[in-house]
Amino acid sequence: MVNAAGYVPFRWTVDSLGWQGTSGGRSAAYVCQRVLGTVQPGQVVLLHVGAHPTDCSTLDADALSCIIDGTRARGYGFFSLDAFAR
Repeated sequence: MVNAAGYVPFRWTVDSLGWQGTSGGRSAAYVCQRVLGTVQPGQVVLLHVGAHPTDCSTLDADALSCIIDGTRARGYGFFSLDAFAR
């Protein structure tokens, strides 16, 4: 059904856990290290948009520059999922 609608299903390989927020014991540094600790070719990273509903933290957004810089330093690049589906 998904493919017939023109979509391609996919799964992520690492969840940042930034959605747990600071009230869940997480930090931007934790999010960055969690993602960078699993970097591999073809990895799909699940990041979350918006703020945690209770503590208003934005850990994924706060960690994004660290994730990008660390990923590039390891020799990897980025592409959109539509490129992956082709």
